[in-house]
Order: sequence, then structure tokens, then C-alpha cells
Amino acid sequence: MVTYLLRRIGLAGATVLAATFLTYVLLRLVPGEPAQIILTRIFIQDQTAAVSGADVARIAERFGLDAPILVQYGRWLLAALTGDLGNSIRSGRPVLTELGWRLSATALLAALATFTSLALTLALVALKRRAQGRKTGAAVEAIAIGAIALPSFYLGVLLIILFAVRLDWLPVSGFESWAHLVLPIAVLALGQFGFNAILLDGTLDEAYAAPHIDTARAKGLSEGAILATHALPNALVPFVPYLALQFAFLIGGVVVVERLFSIPGLGAYLTDALDSHDGPAFLGAIAVIALTVALANLIADLVVARIDPRIRLARTGS
Repeated sequence: MVTYLLRRIGLAGATVLAATFLTYVLLRLVPGEPAQIILTRIFIQDQTAAVSGADVARIAERFGLDAPILVQYGRWLLAALTGDLGNSIRSGRPVLTELGWRLSATALLAALATFTSLALTLALVALKRRAQGRKTGAAVEAIAIGAIALPSFYLGVLLIILFAVRLDWLPVSGFESWAHLVLPIAVLALGQFGFNAILLDGTLDEAYAAPHIDTARAKGLSEGAILATHALPNALVPFVPYLALQFAFLIGGVVVVERLFSIPGLGAYLTDALDSHDGPAFLGAIAVIALTVALANLIADLVVARIDPRIRLARTGS
């Protein structure tokens, strides 16, 4: 198990390395001279302003943009390994500091939305299995498909109109209290619920087709006991990795929701950094997202190994 953990940690490091290097290269492929863009957008704040070659050269030297790209990336990587992601060009503050409180906001949203979506998925799928009726099954499927079909922005606007404007129950935007989290969590959870319900329902079909389910029924176990102790654990084996990737996706993919509800999260930070050509901020955000994806995959593998003894034994044997 120790060997497996070390191998997975090494893979996580390689994932972050590849993501940040490709991002660094792509940032340099953006049309325009980076030093000139920084000078006109950030310092002069006029993209049409005429600047001299000497001024551009000074900016390039100040931010290390005059060195070869591999040297630039190597400098950034060595500093990042010590916890230094550089300073934001826009604000002048350390990127790690800015990412800290923004990541905390996004991670809270992603975690609560993931758990809410999972609870809703388990409740409705269990209802479908317990009821065993065509109407109940069709209703659950219709809800799941409807949740997939509704875009996050459209659903968010509908919830704002209903609960914030018409009923005046919840605030429209901000991040000051738990009430501010209700609507964005609802949008994110409902957006993921449809995929979760369809996937879990499909894996349950496969789990119920196993021979030991018939044996459990022959022993007189109730359908609820069969679902909880036999079918659901097996169905969760392929479902858990998807759930982990879903959480990782929410970390970097909640831009629309954060913009809609004015939440100062990681997604908004990422788009602001890209729009202003703030290389250190954008690269630091990408590194955090890549690390989150790698850690989510690692945790998912450990959970699956815990659920399925066959996987645990196979990895121990290897």
C-alpha cells in the first residue's frame, strides 16, 4: 500500500508539472508581447498608448520575461516548490495569499454542493428502487434529465427571481453569511444531480444483476437491507471516482455561478487574471486546480480500495 501511495503521489506531481508547464507555454503564445501588454494594461491602463522599446525592455527585465521560456518556467517551479507562487502583477500581493481565501470560498461551495447533490441522488435513487413503480421511476428520470438540460446560468436566474426578488427570502449576491450560500449551492448541486442519478442508477442495475443479490433475497432479506448492504456498496465502486472528479471540476469550473452571485472565488480570480494578462496569478490558479484534481483522484482511489476488498487485495499483492 505504501508503494501504491508513493506511485500515486508521484503521478499527482507529474500532473501538476505538466499542467503548469503547458499553461506557461500557452501564455507565451498569446498574441502580443507579454511585457508590452503588462505595461499598457496594468501600469498605463491604456492599451492604445504608445510605449518605447526601452520601457518594454525594463518591464521584461523586471518580471524576468527576457530569459528563455524554459529558464522562466524553471525559476517559477523552483520558487513554487518552496511555496512562493510570485506576486500578482495587478495587485502586487503574493499570489498564494490571494489564492488562499479565494480557494477557501470555492472549496466550501464545491464541498457543500457535492454533498447536497450526493444526498439528493441517494434519496431519489433509493426512492425509485423502493417504490419499484413505473410512475416513480419515470418521475425520477424526468427530474434527472431536467436537471441536466437546465444551464447553470438560466437556473441561477430563475432561483434569483423566485427566492430573492419575488419572495425576498434570500440575498441575491455576496458571501457574508450562510444565507448567501443557499442559492449558489442549489444551482451547483442541481446541475450535478442529474448526471449523478443516471450514473448511480446504471451502476445499481449492474449490482442487482449479480448472483449474490438472488442469494440475499432467498435468505429473506428485505429490499432495503439488500440495497444498503449488498447493491449500493458495489454500485459505489465506479461512482466514487466520478464524484471525486466532479468535486475537482467544481473547484475550477464554477466561474458562471461565482460571477452570477458575485462570489470572490477561484473561478472569478482565474478569469480576471487571464483577462488582465496576469501571468503569475493565472499560473498559480492553474497549479492549485491541477493539484486539487490529482488529490481528488488519489482520495477516490483510496475510498474505492476501502469499499471493494478485491481492489485492496490486488494492490496489496502488487
